[in-house]
Amino acid sequence: MSFWYQNGVCSNNRYSHRRTKIRVRHGVGALLTLFGVGAIAQAQDTQPAGLVARFDVSQRFEYSDNPDLDVDGTSDFFGRTTLGFGLDSTTGIQKFTFNLGTDILEGRSDRPSLDVANPYASLRYDRATESARFGFGAVYRESDVTSSFFDEDFPIDSGIINQDTGTRQIFAYDLTGAVGLQAPVGASFRYAYSEVRYSGTSDPDLRDQSIDDLSAQINFRIDPRITARLTAEYYNYDVVGPGVDRRTTGIGAGVTLDVTPTLQADVSLSQDKIEQSGDINQTDEGLSGTVALTQTLTNGTLGVALSSDLTSVGRREYLTFSRSMDLVRGQKLSFSLGATRRDGVGTNPTFGANYSYELPTGLFSFGVTQSVTADSDNQEQINTALRASYDHRINNTSSLGASIGFWDRNELGAAADDGQRYDISLTYRHELTRDWGLVGGVSHIFSSSDFEADRSSNTVFVGIQRSFSWNP
Repeated sequence: MSFWYQNGVCSNNRYSHRRTKIRVRHGVGALLTLFGVGAIAQAQDTQPAGLVARFDVSQRFEYSDNPDLDVDGTSDFFGRTTLGFGLDSTTGIQKFTFNLGTDILEGRSDRPSLDVANPYASLRYDRATESARFGFGAVYRESDVTSSFFDEDFPIDSGIINQDTGTRQIFAYDLTGAVGLQAPVGASFRYAYSEVRYSGTSDPDLRDQSIDDLSAQINFRIDPRITARLTAEYYNYDVVGPGVDRRTTGIGAGVTLDVTPTLQADVSLSQDKIEQSGDINQTDEGLSGTVALTQTLTNGTLGVALSSDLTSVGRREYLTFSRSMDLVRGQKLSFSLGATRRDGVGTNPTFGANYSYELPTGLFSFGVTQSVTADSDNQEQINTALRASYDHRINNTSSLGASIGFWDRNELGAAADDGQRYDISLTYRHELTRDWGLVGGVSHIFSSSDFEADRSSNTVFVGIQRSFSWNP
């Protein structure tokens, strides 16, 4: 029974090492930020109340010595138009967001004169009352396989350390619900589906794949201190072509106990069955269990958890310590430290941390994680990711942003293909008028892999942007 590191805090949500997390961006501004053109509606002092519509447009000119991150890439000078549209509505019990966005590349030497790239669409609706809640979300994204992902954790082989060209399409949706939130007996469920499709690639390890993940739980509130639960889980990982399909089913039970007003204990146990087919045909059955303690402190929480999971590659044990705290002057810190062990492989460290600091003239944020996952060949790998960013407001009209990302893939076992990648960017923004802004910047990408030649790319860009918002 492994742990899911959400915002640097360890959770004892079981099956987390096999779970696909769908994070839908709220606002077109995040999409524009991804392309380095700044946050949405910077010129707007306040957002209108009620249903808010937003439209963003930016036009920039780019020069890159290797825009496709090829081994022997050629330089190119071209234009990029970024369009985004969004709708937001928030009331006391519900929230709705809808976003569309795309790039239009003009003048790329190896593409059509006008090439639509990186289309993106998302939809999210959540409704909650004191006794029930419901949520639905969907997202579609298309991008080059060499592009990096900053806040999506989809099950993509080789992650963002990729030595190939081509296109990656991702589609995902999730459905959640709960009833009886305050009743003696309550129930909840979650269903998530995601799929990844590749086109124009040559790497045989980039295989189309999909995941179905269904979980359900019934809670029994015995008294204010004790809540028992029955759980059920179905998880199906399907890969197209050579590879290992994996299907996991589990039935379990657990209990949460308030030992003291500030100390909570959680114990869970389940009977799991893992069926593998394809390159490996094997069925394993066994118990998975977790024991966790969480202490509430004056400025956060302190936790420890011990678990033993039946996985597709054997039994894994985890020991994790976690801490979250609110510090002075708007600082927030959460982190977890631990270790995981599997017979025949040995012990590996696991960790996760998030830190943010709101300064009078800016914001600094930092995040790092290390976890163990299994790819489409059922080969385990240790993935490490580090991300840091700093936004500084120079004056009322100008700001500066810097970010760095580092990723490392360490495959376990024979014929391991390790890889690393880092992205560095620097962006300057200046408001020309209340509605128009000037943006410019530079970026550098370096990618390496054991079985491929190193690749790098340097890009310089300058452009203008405008954001609108109104009540339809």
